[in-house]
Amino acid sequence: MTSWTSFKDLLKLSESVILGRNHELFPDFESMLRKQQGNFYAILKNPEKDSKYRDLLKKAVKEPVQIPGWQTAQTLPASLVNEACILSDMYNLDELVALSLLVHGEEQAPIYPGLKRGLISVLLYYDAKYSQSTALKLIVQAERGVHWTYSLTDDVLNFLTQYTNQLFESGLFERLLDVHSEFTVTKEMELLSTNQALGPPRHRRQLMDYIKKTRMSIADIIFSRAAQRGLSLAQTLRLIDYLSEVEPDKEGQPSGEMSNVILLLALLYAFDLSVIHRHDEGEELAKDLPIVKDKSYVSEISKVLDRSGKTWKNPGYQGLAQLAWATTLAALRSIPEKAEDRFRQEFEQDEHFVDLALANKAFVAISELIKNNSLLILEEFYIKRLHYLLTDLIVLMPLKIKELRNKAEETARTLIVYEQEGLVPPAHLPQHFENLLEAIASVYNEDPLDLNLCLEFWYSSDYHGPQRNNARQMALNKFVRLAGDLLPPSLYIPYTRMLGSLANSPRAAHYVFNLLKQNGVGQASTVSWDHFFSTLARYLANLRQETFPVQDTVYRQRGTAIGGITAQEMVGFQEILRLTRIVASHDDVARVSLAENPVWTPLVTFLGLVTCSVPLLLKADLLKALSAFAKSRDIASTLWYYVEMAQVIPTAPSTSKFPQRGIHTDLEEVESRSEEYPVSRGFLELLNALVEVDVPLHLGAPNRTPGIDPYVKFVVESVLMKSHSRAYKKSSDKWQICELAVKFLHKLLMRYEPAVGDIQHRERDAPQQPGYSVLVAMLQDSPLLKMILYLIEESVRHFDEYVDFPERKACERTALSCLNIFNRCIQMQEIFLEMVRSEGSSLRVTSLGTLLLGVNQRTNRPDHMLKIAKFVSYGSEYMPDHAVEAASILAFVASIPSAQQQLLALFTEEPNDVIIRHGIVEILDDAFENEEQGRKVKLCLLKMLQQGVNLPHPSLVHFLLGFSIQKPLQKSQLQNPGVYGTPKNCLHSLLNILDENLKGLVDAAVVMEGYKLLHVILSHGTMSYPVLRFLKGNLRNFLVRHGEALPFSASPTMEQQNSTAHLLLCIAIDIRVSSLRGSTSQAQKLASVIFTSERTVDIADGEAGQRRDAGISNLLSRTFASITGMPFVSRPRVLALLDSVDVSQLAVPIPELELFDLGQLQSLLKECEMPSEDGGPSVVNVRHLQRRVERELSALEGTMALAQRQAIMQEFKIILKYSIEANGVKQQMWTRRCFIDSWRQLIETILLSTTNYSNDILVQIIQEVLRKCVQDSASQELNQPLCGLLVIAVTSLRVQAMKKQESELTDSLVAFLDERRTDLLSEIGMSPSALRVILKGIVEWILKTGPSAQRIRINLYTALIGCLRLSAVNPSRDSRGLGGGITAGLQAIGVETVLEYGDSFLSALFRDSASGHDVQRMLALSLLDTIISQAPIGPVASYAAKHGYIRHLLDILSGLDESLISLVCQELSVMAMKYLQLYSSIMSFFTRMAMTSRGSQLLLDCNLLGRLSEMNAFSHRPQAGTMDEYAFLSSPFHRFQEILFPAFSLCLAMLSGLGSEHRIIREQVLGFLLAHSETISSILRSGQTLNDLHHLEELSLLTNVISKATNIEVIHKGADGTNEIRDQIERLQTICLSLLPAYVPTDVAIDRVLRFSGVEDDPNSNIARHKATSMYLQVCLNLLNIVMNMTADGTRIYSRTVFTASFTMADFGAAFTGTRPQTTRSVALGVVVNIISAAAKRLKTTEVARDTLSRKLEVVESLPVDEINQFVSKMISEGSSISEKREAARQTLTKVVESQVVEITQCRFILEVSLVLLWKHMEAFVSTNDTMNASRLNISFDASFRFKEDITHYLDETFYKQVEEASKVSGTAGKPDDFNLLFIRRIRKIAQG
Repeated sequence: MTSWTSFKDLLKLSESVILGRNHELFPDFESMLRKQQGNFYAILKNPEKDSKYRDLLKKAVKEPVQIPGWQTAQTLPASLVNEACILSDMYNLDELVALSLLVHGEEQAPIYPGLKRGLISVLLYYDAKYSQSTALKLIVQAERGVHWTYSLTDDVLNFLTQYTNQLFESGLFERLLDVHSEFTVTKEMELLSTNQALGPPRHRRQLMDYIKKTRMSIADIIFSRAAQRGLSLAQTLRLIDYLSEVEPDKEGQPSGEMSNVILLLALLYAFDLSVIHRHDEGEELAKDLPIVKDKSYVSEISKVLDRSGKTWKNPGYQGLAQLAWATTLAALRSIPEKAEDRFRQEFEQDEHFVDLALANKAFVAISELIKNNSLLILEEFYIKRLHYLLTDLIVLMPLKIKELRNKAEETARTLIVYEQEGLVPPAHLPQHFENLLEAIASVYNEDPLDLNLCLEFWYSSDYHGPQRNNARQMALNKFVRLAGDLLPPSLYIPYTRMLGSLANSPRAAHYVFNLLKQNGVGQASTVSWDHFFSTLARYLANLRQETFPVQDTVYRQRGTAIGGITAQEMVGFQEILRLTRIVASHDDVARVSLAENPVWTPLVTFLGLVTCSVPLLLKADLLKALSAFAKSRDIASTLWYYVEMAQVIPTAPSTSKFPQRGIHTDLEEVESRSEEYPVSRGFLELLNALVEVDVPLHLGAPNRTPGIDPYVKFVVESVLMKSHSRAYKKSSDKWQICELAVKFLHKLLMRYEPAVGDIQHRERDAPQQPGYSVLVAMLQDSPLLKMILYLIEESVRHFDEYVDFPERKACERTALSCLNIFNRCIQMQEIFLEMVRSEGSSLRVTSLGTLLLGVNQRTNRPDHMLKIAKFVSYGSEYMPDHAVEAASILAFVASIPSAQQQLLALFTEEPNDVIIRHGIVEILDDAFENEEQGRKVKLCLLKMLQQGVNLPHPSLVHFLLGFSIQKPLQKSQLQNPGVYGTPKNCLHSLLNILDENLKGLVDAAVVMEGYKLLHVILSHGTMSYPVLRFLKGNLRNFLVRHGEALPFSASPTMEQQNSTAHLLLCIAIDIRVSSLRGSTSQAQKLASVIFTSERTVDIADGEAGQRRDAGISNLLSRTFASITGMPFVSRPRVLALLDSVDVSQLAVPIPELELFDLGQLQSLLKECEMPSEDGGPSVVNVRHLQRRVERELSALEGTMALAQRQAIMQEFKIILKYSIEANGVKQQMWTRRCFIDSWRQLIETILLSTTNYSNDILVQIIQEVLRKCVQDSASQELNQPLCGLLVIAVTSLRVQAMKKQESELTDSLVAFLDERRTDLLSEIGMSPSALRVILKGIVEWILKTGPSAQRIRINLYTALIGCLRLSAVNPSRDSRGLGGGITAGLQAIGVETVLEYGDSFLSALFRDSASGHDVQRMLALSLLDTIISQAPIGPVASYAAKHGYIRHLLDILSGLDESLISLVCQELSVMAMKYLQLYSSIMSFFTRMAMTSRGSQLLLDCNLLGRLSEMNAFSHRPQAGTMDEYAFLSSPFHRFQEILFPAFSLCLAMLSGLGSEHRIIREQVLGFLLAHSETISSILRSGQTLNDLHHLEELSLLTNVISKATNIEVIHKGADGTNEIRDQIERLQTICLSLLPAYVPTDVAIDRVLRFSGVEDDPNSNIARHKATSMYLQVCLNLLNIVMNMTADGTRIYSRTVFTASFTMADFGAAFTGTRPQTTRSVALGVVVNIISAAAKRLKTTEVARDTLSRKLEVVESLPVDEINQFVSKMISEGSSISEKREAARQTLTKVVESQVVEITQCRFILEVSLVLLWKHMEAFVSTNDTMNASRLNISFDASFRFKEDITHYLDETFYKQVEEASKVSGTAGKPDDFNLLFIRRIRKIAQG
C-alpha cells in the first residue's frame, strides 16, 4: 500500500483531468497511472508486516536510525513506535506504512481538531482506500463505451481504455469481487472496536462513511465496466456466483447494502442490449460487446440461469437476472449475425426465463429495490437500467405481456367467484400482471433527476425522433391503453397507481389527463374522470343521506364496510385521489380544467367529504388532493372561501347547542387516541399550499373578524405547541407535523412586509396581515419562540449522535424551517422595530439578537447560539442548506458589537471552540456536492467575516481568523496550521480558496468575496501588518503569485472584475506599506509584476485591428509603435487589465406602456429602491415592487379593471423585467467603476511609492486611457477615475524627467507646477508624435465632456498643463544656443496641437475660467497661462478681448477685494483660502499676458492697474509675525504677502512688456504704488529690521518695481507735474537711499542677515543660504539702480549728486540694532566705495567656491563619506544608504553651483552700477571750483578740497587692484570686463587729477 498522500494526489489529479477536462495535466496523469498500476492490480491490499522494519522502529527509540524514505537519521518517540506497531497488527500492515500514516496524522491534526494522531491515522487509512478506489472508478468510467462518454481528447480516451483493458485482463475483476466480499462494514467496525480505534460520534460516522463509500466505489467500478464495455463470460459467471451468495435483508435491519444492488445492476448491464434502439448505429456498437462477440456466451449463461442450476440465496436477485436475460435473448433476434439456426434454440428460451423470473417474483423484487434503496433513483444509469428492463420486456415480448394480462383476468374472475360464494380465495393465485404494474409504478414514482423517462410511455403525433423510437413509444403507449381496457377489479388499484407514476412530469400529466378525459367520452370506462368524480359525488350523497347506495361493481366487495365502503374500496378512493393530486400538481391546464368543470366539481366534493365522517386516511388524501388544486391563484382564492364556508376549522360563532366539530376535533379526540395524525398532516399541507399562493385578508367577513388568524391560531396552539406532549406510534410523525406547522409559519412571514398600518390596526383591534402576529411572537419571549428554539435544540441533540434514525429527514426539514423563520425575522426586524418606535406603540418587542443571546431555560445557559452554530459544523457533509441559514443567523448576531464578549465566552470554551471554528473552516474548505448550496454558505460566512473585521478587539471574527484574543492584534503571530500547535482557522481557509482559484476550481462569487475579505483585513490599521508578514513569509509571497495570474479572464464576469479589483487594492496596500516600512524589494517586486508583459500582441492581429477605429482611438492605438519604431511585441499586464473592462455606457430602454403612467412608474421604482448590503448602488427590490403592484391591482374594482386585467398583468411582467434588467445594469456599471478605481489606485500607488517602472509604460498607460475615454460611447461615470490617473501619470513623467536632469523635487505636486525645468520631453525619450497624440486626446476629451463634468475637466486641465510643460522651452538655454531649435520645435508642436481646435477649445477654456467650480477656474487660468507662455499671445489675447473675458476677470478680481481683506484681518477658515487661490490664478494669468507688449497693452487698455489701485486689500498690511512651519494655515502677514507679491510681479511684467520708454505704464505703476503708499512705506521702513526671508523677498520685489518705474522724467512729467506726486516719489527714493548703507554685500552683513532670518537652522542650509544671499544682493542692486535714477537730471545736461562728498560712513550695523537710519544728505560716497570693495571681494570668493564645488560635483562618486554628509540634510544622512546620500549630495551640489552662478552675475552688475555712481560723483565733486556749482551739488568748496585730499587715501592701489581682479572674473573667456576697466581708468584719472 502506497502512502496516503500518493492516493490523495492520484484522486485529485484524476478529478482534474477527467472531471475538470484539464488536458494539460495529462502527461503527469499518465506517469502517475503507470506508477500506480501495480497497486491497482492488488487494490486495497495492504503490504504485509515485516519483522525487519519492526525491529528498526524499536531500535529508533534508543538511537538515531536511518528510516527508508527519510532524509536523515532520527530517533522516534516510544509512543509513536508503539502506535505504529498496533496499527500494523490491526491491518497486517507494513510497519513503515503504519509509521507514515501516524506521521501524516500528526501533520493533519489541525484539520481534525480534538482527535489524537492514532484516530486520525485510522481515518487516513480508510481515506486512502477510498481515494484509491474512487480514482480507479473515475478511470474506468472515462473509458470508451456504449452508454456515456466524457468530453476528453482522443489521446486521453485511448490511453484510459487501453489502461483499463490491461487491468481487467490481468485479473482486476476477480480482485474487486474478492475485496467487496472481504471488506465489509461489519468486519471493519468490529476490528476498530476491538482495538479501541473508535473516537467520538463524528469520528465513527466518518469511518462508517469511508467504508461504505469504498464498497460503493468498488461496486461502481464493476458497474461502469459492465455498462460501458460489457463483461466477458468468465467475469459474468464470477459475478453470478457472487450474487448468488448474497443473502436477502433480514427484517428489522437497514434495507440492504447499496453496493450489492449496484453489483446486481452491473449484471443487468452485462446482459443489456438497449444500445440497439438508443443509437442509430446501435447494431454496430453491440457487435463489440462480449455478449454478441462471444459465441459461447449465450449458451453458458442460459445454463447457469436455468432453474436446474444453482439456487440463489436471494430469489429476487435471481429473478431479476433471469428477467434481464429473457429480454436480452429477445433483443438478440434483431442482430442478423445472431439470427442463425444454431442460435435459434437459445433465443426461443426467452419466455422460459420470463417464467422463471416470475416464479422468483422479479417484479416484486424491482419494487423492493426501489423502496429499500433511496440512492437508486439518484443515479441516472441505475434507474435507466430498470427502465430499459421493463420497457424492453413490454416492447420485445408483447405476447408474453398479453398472456400475463389474460392470466390476471382469469385470476380476477376466480376471485369474484370465491367472493360470491363467500369463500376465502386461494393464496397461490398468480398476480404477475399486478406486480408488473406495481413495478412500473415504483420505478417512475419519483424523478429527482428530471429524466422524464415516463414520457416514453406516451406517444405524440408531433414526434420527430428516430423511427425505431417512434415505434417503441407506440408500443409502450399501446400497453398503457390496453392495460386499462375492461379493467377487472383486482387490477384497478395497481393500474391507477401506475398511471399516477407515469404522470410524474408536466407533459406526462397532461397525457394522463387527456387519456382519462377520453375514456369518459362515449364509453362506460371505470378509469376516467367522469367515473372518478361521479363515484365520489355519490359517496358524498350517501354519507349525507346516511343510506347505503348500490355500489359500483368496481368497489363492490364482501366484508366489513367502513363508513359505507369496504377497505378495498377505500384504497381505490385513495389511489384515485393520489392520481388526481399528481395530475393537478404537474399540469396547470389539467388543474384548471378539473376545478372549473361544472359536472365534476372536485373542490366541493372533496371538502364535502372532509366534513363528513369518513376514514381518517381517506380524509387526509382528500386534503392532499385539495392542496394540489391550490397551486393556481384563482383556485386558491375559491378554495379559501370553500374552506371557510365548510368550517373545516370552526372560525365563526354558532347558535347551535351542539359543539362545533371539525379537524380540531379529529385531532384531539381521534388522532391523539390512535397516535396517528394523517388528517392533521393533510390539513397542514393544504394550508401550506394555500398560503403559498394567496392569503385573503378579508376572509370570513362579515361573520367574524376578517383574516386567517383562526387558522394560524390552530396551527400554533393546537398543533405546534402540543406536538411534544402527544404520543406517536411512529416517531417520524412528530417531526412531520412540526415540519408542516413551522413551514406554514415561515410562509406567512415570507409573504409579510412590515407596514405601519398593521401597528395602527392593532391599536384599533382591526385585522392585520397574518404574518404580523407571527413576527410579533418571534420578537418577544413568547411560547412560540421557545417552541422554535426547543425544536432546534432537539434536532441538534439527534444530529450530534451522527447516526441515522427513521425520522431524520423530517427532523432536518423541521430544523431548516426553524432557521428560515429566524432569518426572515432578522430581515424584517429592523424596519419593524423602527416602525414601532416611530408610532409610539405600546407593543413591546425586542431584537431577535437579544433573544437568541438569552438564557436557555432547559440548560440554564445562554447557549441558543451554540445550538444554531452547530448546524454550520454539520453543513459541509450532511446538511448544507442548514449551514446556509445558520451562517446567516450567526453573521447577524456576530455583527452586534455588544454581543462579542458573550459569543467569545460561549464559543471559546472547550470543546465548543474546536467544534465551531473547525466547522466553519470545513465549510470554507470542502467541496459540496451541490455547488449552489456550497456557494451560498461560503458567501454567507465570508460576509460575516467581513463585517466582523472592524469590530472592536477582541471579537468572534478575530478569534475565527486566528488572531489572539488576549494580545493586541498587531502582536499576533500568524503561522501555518500545525506550527507551534496553531489550529487551522478561517484565514488559512480563505487563502486556500484564493489559491484554488488560480486553478479555476472555485466559484467566482466565492472568490470575489474572498478577495474582498482579504482587502478588508489588509485595510485594517492593526491587522494588516501581521497578515502581510504572513503572506510574504509563510505563503511564498501570496500577492506576487496572484498578481502574476492577472488578468483572470480576457472577458471577465462581474464577479471576476470585483475579484480583480479587490486583489489590485490588496497589492496596492502591500506596496504602500512595504515602501513606508523600508521593504523596497517587496514593493519593487509587486510593481514589476503589474508592469511586466502578460501576453504577446501583434499590431496586425485581430485585437489590434479592433482598435483601428476612426479618430483619435486609431491614432492612440499606434502611437507606441511610433515611439519605439516597431510594432507591439508585448502587452503589459497593467494594460491587459484595462483591456478587460468596457467603459461604454449601459442603459436599459424604457418600456412602452399603455396602461401604466411612466412618471408614476419611475416614482414607484424609486420608492422600491433599497441600498445594497455591500455598499454598492441602490437597486429596486423586485419582490417588494411585485407586492406593491399586486396590492394595487387587487384593490381595483369594476368591469373595466376586470376586462383589462390580462393586459395589466402583461405590462406588469414587462415592468418586472425592466426592473431586473435595470438592476443588472446598475450592478454592472458599479462593478466596472470599482474595477477601474482599483486599477487607478494601484497605478497611483506604484508611481508614488516606487521607481521600478519605465517611461514607456507610462506613455502606454496614458494612451490607453485616452483611447478608451474619448470614444463616443464612453461612460462619464467610468471616465472620472481614469482622468485622475492621467494627472498622476503625466506628473510621474515630469518627475522622471527632472530626476534625469538632476533636480531635487520631492513632492510630485510641486514638481507638477514647477516651471524651473523645461525641455523635459527629450529626457524621457518621448517622440513629438506621441506627445501630439496625447495632447489631441486630452483636448478632445475636454470638448467631449460637458460643463457639468467639472471634476473630469479639473483633472484634464491639470494633465494638459503637465503635457504642455513637458515641451516647454528654457529661454536661458535658447539665448545661449543650447538646443534652441529642438526645444522650439517641441514647443510649437505642443501649443499648435492645442490651438488646432480653435475657438471651440478657447471658448470652453475661458468659460471655465470665468464660472464653475473654483478649482476648475484656477486650473483653466493656469492652462491659459501655460498656453500663452509657449505660444504667440495673439490668438488667445484676441479671443479674450473680443469676447470680453478680460474685463470679466477684472470684475471678478474686484469682487474678491472684500474676501481678501477678510483673509488678512479676520480668523481664517480653510474654505476661505479658495479666494486667495483664485486671486493668485487670475494674477498669474495677467502676469503671463503682460510679458508681451500686446498683452500688456490689452491689460493697460482695460485699466488693470487702475483696478488694482482701487482695491483696498493692499492697504491692510498686518504686523509681521512668526510662522509655525508645521501650521496648516499661514499667518496673516504671510497671507498678505501672497496677495501683494502677484501684484508686484504683474507690475514688473507690464513694465518689461511695454518697455522702459513707455510713460503711461510707468505712471500707472507709480499710481498703484502711491495709492497704497502706507503699505509701500511700511515695507521700505521694515527693510532696516529684517526678520525672515519673506521680508527680504518682499523688499526685493518692491525695490525692483521702484527701480524700473521711477526716473527723473516721471518725476517732472508724471501726474500733470503736481508737487504732491513729485514729493511722494522723492520720499520713496529718499527712503530707498537711506537703506543702501544697510545692504553693503560684506560677509559680516550677509551672515548677520542669515542669522536673524533663521536660515542657518534650515535642514537644507546650503541651498537656503545661497537663496537668501541672492535676495540680499538683489536688494542691493535694486537700491543702486534707484540711486542711479536719482542722479539723472531732467534736462539730461547735468547729473545730480545724491551722496555727500565724503569717504567716511556711518555705522552700517545701525540698521540691525534699531537705530534710526541716516537721511539722504548724510549718506556718504564712501558707501559706494565699500559696496565696490565688498562686491569685488564676493565676486572673487564666489568664483573660487564655484570652481571648487564644480570639481567636487565631477568626482562626487569618489568623495569620502564625511564630505558627502556635508551636502545632505540630517534626515537623509541618518537613515539612508551611501548611494542615496551620494545622489542627494549630487543634487545639492548642482543646486549650489547654479546659485553661485546667479550670485556672480549679481555681483558683476552691482560692481558696474557702483563704479558708474562713483565716477559720476567723483567727477562732480572734483570739478566743483565755483560757488554756483557747489551750491547746485550741495557741497562747499572746502568740502570739495577735503574730498580731493581723501581720494588718494581711500582709493589706493589695493582698491584698484581688487576691482581689476574682479573684472577678470566677471569677463568672458578669461578676459577682464572692459566696461569696469574703463571706469576704473576714469576714476584713477580723476583721482590723479
